[in-house]
Amino acid sequence: MAKKNNNNPDQIDMTPFMFAAAGEKDEKNLGVPGCGGCHPGGGGLEYDRDGQRYDARLKGDPSLAKSLDGDYFKSRWTETGVVEADCFICHLPGYSFKERNKQLKKLNFRWSATAASGLAQVTGFVDEGQTPQVAYNLRLFNQDGKVVLDLNDQPPSENCVFCHGMSDMKKRGFSWNDPVNHDVHNMRGMSCVSCHPGDIKHNFAKGQENVSTVRDDLDNTMKKCADCHTTGTMGAPRPAHSGVRPSHLEKLACEACHIPALNRAGGEGFDVTTGQMVNYSKIGSKGMGAEFKWEPRIEVLKRGQLAPVNPLLVVTWTNRDADGAYHPLFMRELQKAWEIAKTRIKDVKNPNKPELHTPEDIKAMLLAVAEALKGNQRFKAVSPAYHKGGEIHVLDAGGLVATRQDDTWVGHGEGFNINHNVAPAKLALGAGGCRDCHSETGNVFAGRKVTDMFGPDGKPRTATNASLLGISHGAVTAYNVYQAAIVPYGSWAILLVAFLLTLHYTGQGPKGLDARFEPGEIVRFSLAERWTHLARMLSFAVLAATGYVFFVNNATLAKAVFGSYHAASVWHWAAGIVFTLAGAASALLWARDAAFKPYDREWFSKNGGYLGGHEGDEGHVPAGRLNAGQKVFFWLTLALTALMAGTGLPLIWKESLPATLNLWLSTLHGVGGVLFVACALAHAYLGTIGNPGTWRTLVDGKVSRAWARMHHSEWNRELESKRRG
Repeated sequence: MAKKNNNNPDQIDMTPFMFAAAGEKDEKNLGVPGCGGCHPGGGGLEYDRDGQRYDARLKGDPSLAKSLDGDYFKSRWTETGVVEADCFICHLPGYSFKERNKQLKKLNFRWSATAASGLAQVTGFVDEGQTPQVAYNLRLFNQDGKVVLDLNDQPPSENCVFCHGMSDMKKRGFSWNDPVNHDVHNMRGMSCVSCHPGDIKHNFAKGQENVSTVRDDLDNTMKKCADCHTTGTMGAPRPAHSGVRPSHLEKLACEACHIPALNRAGGEGFDVTTGQMVNYSKIGSKGMGAEFKWEPRIEVLKRGQLAPVNPLLVVTWTNRDADGAYHPLFMRELQKAWEIAKTRIKDVKNPNKPELHTPEDIKAMLLAVAEALKGNQRFKAVSPAYHKGGEIHVLDAGGLVATRQDDTWVGHGEGFNINHNVAPAKLALGAGGCRDCHSETGNVFAGRKVTDMFGPDGKPRTATNASLLGISHGAVTAYNVYQAAIVPYGSWAILLVAFLLTLHYTGQGPKGLDARFEPGEIVRFSLAERWTHLARMLSFAVLAATGYVFFVNNATLAKAVFGSYHAASVWHWAAGIVFTLAGAASALLWARDAAFKPYDREWFSKNGGYLGGHEGDEGHVPAGRLNAGQKVFFWLTLALTALMAGTGLPLIWKESLPATLNLWLSTLHGVGGVLFVACALAHAYLGTIGNPGTWRTLVDGKVSRAWARMHHSEWNRELESKRRG
């Protein structure tokens, strides 16, 4: 919009007068809204920036139309009248939106509401040098001359869609009452004002727009999803989300899961190279608004949540002035430059849609822009720039095209929020499990989005949602494999271990002497060792129980057993810290005894006597204080403890960790947990029914000499040697 005070005509682009009448003027597109079409009048379409009506002030001072006043420059307010606030546009069912657009474009500002409401037929147009004539529709008036109209105090949704239908289709793929683009709220009879009520001053409740900054004072004044779906307001269902982690509910906006796709082609971007707005619909669609399924880009909103958005990719031109700022070029300036450039660019297949992407073509247009701006009084310096696909192209000192990442105001990547066309719950992401998102086909991470409508080769450039969120491909792939292979089959793998142990017991039976009936003659474990083992055992039991809740993502189970998901997390964290400290203590206590010795080779060669018979007093398998199998278990669990602590402790503060690191830690922690539980089952079996009575040694710490001689011959020999000495 033009400034109020200007020094020369070059500074003036669109005035309020031009804004009111903007749009395509050909007969075919007269009904399509321009700028003024979607603005209901009043405000800047009725009063200037000094608070005076345009028509009244210009009538008193006709010279204003020849001045550099941005409110009056080349205006015809006295002929066209002003655009007063049109209450009918929202409150009158059957309002003719197309007629309003036509009247505005033909400069019949004063008569637009009258014609569009059906109060009268208006003939004659100001832009054709005519004085409009009004023929009132008498059937709408009483005998006393008062009009009778069926107004709705709450605007019907159809009237809202007059404006928001077309603009939001481009921005968001939005449609209403659409059989191919459903919305559950629409399907249940809700209207726009159900969520966007207004007060007597027409302050409409709104959410938080991600891109525009219109009435930010009203941000978050409308009810959020949770306000209705946790209280049952207006009969809203109250989902339990039992299979969703609470952290997901905090980090994901409701729309991220409940608007997985849209079925009308929204906009992909726009290009103003020719001085005309060229809109691009979704790549692969047949045009804006055509039936076409597409999945939105996922972006972190200002409030910190992941949500679906649709960025409109900008292809535009600026000039870097002497102040270092990049100023957008006016359409008339671009149109002048394109007339110069198109004669120099080879193979322009479509002069209305040039799609400049080669260095040669970009250079030709940059030179043409510089030439078109010569003598332009609104700039002190001429240094044109081309913005496209997140990059900025300029001419370097040698006259060659230099390209870098666009760090200007043009290069922002925010997308328009997608809040409508909410899918039924059965189609929401997560209804089919974690794999809806965490898979090679899930849109949240693997979905490919257009980042440049025409890249260096002239074809669209794309990137995955994960990469746009700054998450590495390796981390996403690893976590996808974890969700595909470990999560669904991890529990079965643990059950398989239990089944194999059962087979072993039924096939081999208990091993060696039953320590329950042997006298405690030798101290095998000290009190410190027994307490350390007890701490590890109890804390591991808590870790396994809470870890299973997280593994299967069952918030209902967490609430039933621990009171809440958060309580289960706290138990898990506390047990993990105890287990880690106890693990460190066990390393100090048993590392020396766990060192491998030459005689351990025989233990391995005979499988410890666990497969194919048991050793007797004469045919024992040699072992030190810890046999070779116990040594393997010790070092394995020590390594797993380090893995679980190294990945688990940082996850306590996962909210502050980068997403890539979060995924790697979660993947390794989950895999390590399954392995640890399987190892613990085998250890528990061998320490109880596999070797009857062995458990007693962790209670009083003592074993008989016969038991020591049979199970740990080398250790017994050391003890005997010390005793004789």
